[in-house]
Amino acid sequence: MHRRTVSRLLCVLLLPGGALAAQNVTEIQIAPPQVTLKVGERSGLLATAFDRLGNVIPTAQFRWTSTNVRVVRVDNNGTVTGVGPGVAIVEAIAGSRKGVAAVQVTGTAAPAPPVAAAAPVAAVPAPDPAAGQPAGAGPAVALRVEPSAVYLLPSENARVAVRALREDGGPAAPLAVTWTSLVPAIAGVDANGIVVALTPGQGTIKVTGPGGLTATAPVVVQQADIAIREAGPLLLSPGEPVTLHVVVPTQNGRAVEPLTLNWTSSDTAVVRVTLTGVVTPVGPGRAAVTVSGLLQTRAIDLAVHRPVDLLVARPRSQDPVTVPIAAAARFSVEALAADNTPVSEAPIRWSLSDSTLASFDTATGAVTGKAVGRVQLVARAPGRGLAATWTIDVVAGDLRATPARIGLAPGRRTGLHVEFLDQAGASLGAAPVVWRTDDSTVATVGTDGTLQASGWGRTRAVASGPGAKTVVVPVFVMGEIVVASSHHGRFDLYAAARESPTDLRRLAADTLGAADPAFSADGSRVAVVTARDGNPEIYVMDPDGTNAVRLTNDPAVDGAPAFTPDGRIVVFHSDRVGKRNQIFAMGVDGQPARQLTQDSTNSQPAVSPDGRTIAFVSTRTRNYDVWLMAPDGSQQRAFTTTPQWNERHPHFLGDGSLAFLVERREGGRTITQVMRADLATGAMTSLSGTDLPITDFAVSPAGDLLALVVPAPGQERNRAPTYRVVVVAVGGTGAPVELPVAAAEQMVTPAFVP
Repeated sequence: MHRRTVSRLLCVLLLPGGALAAQNVTEIQIAPPQVTLKVGERSGLLATAFDRLGNVIPTAQFRWTSTNVRVVRVDNNGTVTGVGPGVAIVEAIAGSRKGVAAVQVTGTAAPAPPVAAAAPVAAVPAPDPAAGQPAGAGPAVALRVEPSAVYLLPSENARVAVRALREDGGPAAPLAVTWTSLVPAIAGVDANGIVVALTPGQGTIKVTGPGGLTATAPVVVQQADIAIREAGPLLLSPGEPVTLHVVVPTQNGRAVEPLTLNWTSSDTAVVRVTLTGVVTPVGPGRAAVTVSGLLQTRAIDLAVHRPVDLLVARPRSQDPVTVPIAAAARFSVEALAADNTPVSEAPIRWSLSDSTLASFDTATGAVTGKAVGRVQLVARAPGRGLAATWTIDVVAGDLRATPARIGLAPGRRTGLHVEFLDQAGASLGAAPVVWRTDDSTVATVGTDGTLQASGWGRTRAVASGPGAKTVVVPVFVMGEIVVASSHHGRFDLYAAARESPTDLRRLAADTLGAADPAFSADGSRVAVVTARDGNPEIYVMDPDGTNAVRLTNDPAVDGAPAFTPDGRIVVFHSDRVGKRNQIFAMGVDGQPARQLTQDSTNSQPAVSPDGRTIAFVSTRTRNYDVWLMAPDGSQQRAFTTTPQWNERHPHFLGDGSLAFLVERREGGRTITQVMRADLATGAMTSLSGTDLPITDFAVSPAGDLLALVVPAPGQERNRAPTYRVVVVAVGGTGAPVELPVAAAEQMVTPAFVP
């Protein structure tokens, strides 16, 4: 007996006064669901109807049918009679619902009894033995059953098909075939290829065609749980139907024929469901849909949201939106009901017309540009015609190269990188570009942005990006060691490579009569001191003397410039206040100079590679000592405190350590020596020997090379000697090399290109 109890079969729902309540049939069960008869044998089937609450409907009337009256006949009372061997499905129908039972008939067909004239029997059309076969041509050499294996639950049925095949595997002309079950106790098959599962086990069906052609397929009958494939709870939109599917998870998730099942809704005011599992949302609310059949019942919870009347888009969908490559723009919509209240649970379906040009993140609503072009973003809400459409132009963003300018020594290389920028100037990531240089004899650049300095001169590295965007990097190639020399009667800048220090070349025909050069961290700008306007002022220019800009303009004497690491500020000393040198800072964009020191005399500033410390020389202790301070002039403190020593000309190395010139008395003579100190510990080491009378120096950023300013030989004791520059390798390797000069030529203020 079905799981519902006998007492439930006797249940009658009464209205006040004893009238039967009106009930809709939502499920029909036939007991027993499987019957085996012999030809001529009879058996009774019992059909029971249930409403959506599971109550029996005792007044239900059934219409009984057989799918194959040549095998089984059934009367209006549910009594089945075996007519001929085979399998048929018997159905009990009430309204739009039906229950099914599988009936197998064994034995030999009995002669057809005479039919009384008063009770004529309607003619039953014979089955088409070639039904379901695809059109084809030519003789068949083989048959194939599709599917190749059949999996069923007890009392379930399925239709199989046969394919007639030619020698080349193509479809042959359809053939008349017959179907048989080799294990009829497990499963039967009728003349139309409908397989009916009877009891658990494994059987085989066989199809036979003309000329002895045969094919078989296994039939596996297993008792297994069914499931609704869609995971609940489901959120539905009014007027948008969905189809539910019943599957057998343990049989590779195969679908169960929906017509063998019964579907019911717990609340038809919320959702309705058809015989095939199509659910139509009706109104807002929650309901459950139940499916029963094959002696099992499953249910799924559903919710229907309120109807959406309006879709509000942000930004307005009428306005075109521009998104740079690698940038992102956010889009959102809000679904509103007729009363303008949000329907937050309404699903929004997003689509992007071309994913090669842009990508869309449904979680954040962000569209990110990928390539130049135009795309459309569409947001659709439940309801007819409710959609927002944006036209998005993906454009190439501005490009920024790092470094923006570069100065290199011949043979050196560095990496150039280009990135996209947003409207605020923030980086959007690396940009795909194609590189070239204007003059390959000066520098070349690889596809990966590696810049190789070739020969002395000036050129440009040009990066071309999407959308015809370009960015230009000025490139200056010169010797690493730069000095001021009076070779042409006034001071100009000359340079030499460390590999050939005696090959001294003038940087340009006119570098303003400059001295005291100081290079920016990228080597592309040089600050110099020149009196070309009648007073020593500081200018900033390209290394070849072009694009010169006057930075200071004061009657006082300005000197000893030094760049901050970002190249935006020049620190210098000037006696413009009280006729004593003090340290000032001034932006290269013309911002007013700021005084950083006040006490005593302070000069010769140097800025650390990280820009956090300024070293300078101060006489506050009545001695020349190196002091340190923050870039804004705060935290001033002494670094060297040696009453018997004078320390001058501080220079920072690339690792942040500090080099300076020490002058001391030793053995009745004055000794000068370049020392290197660790800022954190104060520990000092020697970079030069003590055999040269050094008055000024420069040190390479790596700390491996010194350029020393010394008197010309024999002039060490002169009050106004002629000065030379000697290049010395740190560590004592190699002999000192004097840069070439004429007899009366002065050579001073060396500097190294970073």
